[in-house]
Amino acid sequence: MQALRTRWNNSYTVLLLCWFGWISIYLCRSALPPVLPILIEELEITHSQAGLFATAFLIGYIIIKIPVGPLAKRIGTKNILILSMVGYGFATMLNILATTFLQLLILRFFVGLFQGVHLPVANTLLSERFKRRQGRAIGFHESGPNVGNAIALPLSVTIASLWSWRWAFFLLSLPAFVLAFSTVFILKDDKNVEEPNIPPETNPMEEIGLRFYIQLLVSLALAHAVYNLCLQTLFNFAPTFLVESRGMSLATAGFISMIMPATGFFAKISSGFIAEKFGRINAICAATTLSGIFIAALTFFKGQYELAIIFMLIGLVLYSYSPTIYAYVTAMLPLQLKTTGLSLVTMTGNIAGAFSAPFVGYLIDTQGYNTALIAVSSSVLFMTSIIYIILKNARVFPNR
Repeated sequence: MQALRTRWNNSYTVLLLCWFGWISIYLCRSALPPVLPILIEELEITHSQAGLFATAFLIGYIIIKIPVGPLAKRIGTKNILILSMVGYGFATMLNILATTFLQLLILRFFVGLFQGVHLPVANTLLSERFKRRQGRAIGFHESGPNVGNAIALPLSVTIASLWSWRWAFFLLSLPAFVLAFSTVFILKDDKNVEEPNIPPETNPMEEIGLRFYIQLLVSLALAHAVYNLCLQTLFNFAPTFLVESRGMSLATAGFISMIMPATGFFAKISSGFIAEKFGRINAICAATTLSGIFIAALTFFKGQYELAIIFMLIGLVLYSYSPTIYAYVTAMLPLQLKTTGLSLVTMTGNIAGAFSAPFVGYLIDTQGYNTALIAVSSSVLFMTSIIYIILKNARVFPNR
């Protein structure tokens, strides 16, 4: 009993540490979108160029995905997480010295490079500790970005208004160093983690390679691409949309943009329960469909209250299915394939996000916000039908 209690205490400690890791990541990552209207004016850049900030970030985020598994095994999970925290914290802090578009672009790349470590490493860590309850654990873990995003949006605007946008980056980078210091003492080295005396779960497909799961991985990669298309569109351009197209002040735009990740917190912590009740396939496809519909609805309303409600609805559906995707991958794949499979799925989604951000920016520059949002909505609904068909025919196991 004592061994079991120790195991769960350690597991929840790891869960909270990883959760705070996500918050720290999104404090750094979300410092940019709220001040983007200021940068567009100060640096005299287009919306398409502004979209390249997301591209640079996601290129770094993608590059690290494949080697992160072998790196974690080579230097240890604890060491690679600490290196990640210090790296993205320092890259964010240096924005206080940036004066050109190119400098900001390079720093954004390094933020993405170091932040890309967290998701596959942390989710694999949680999958092995929580086993059958990993869906709920990962759902809670994935609520961290929403907390960090919801804090960063108004805080970044406030700091930029009081001092400058550079100080927003500097101050929001500090929690990363605090977390890295805490991780040194809190997280046990891999080799020191004691496994409880409980019979291990067996996977009948343990000896089958990644190719057996190709249909599942392709469909989930497409679902993650849809998620990134929606997320990058709204994450990068929601504040500028509200300022430029709906005539709001920067402060109001920051607070309304905050509604989406704030409500998304509840979506993520409940995602595991929803997937268990309705099935993962239904949960994913229903959420993508509603995301597309609500994004289109942004083009029909102009009032602050109506737009606030739509952003709330988007947050409730958009953020509900990324944890389900991650839990689906880690639950279905054997241990030796979890990190690689998760990296491939998220890498595909991030590639979609890297290309979609500047393309959506280009549509905004040439066709306006309404056309850009309708194009995103239509693409989401079309891709959802393809995802549903592939998932229904994929070779998977129970709890589909």
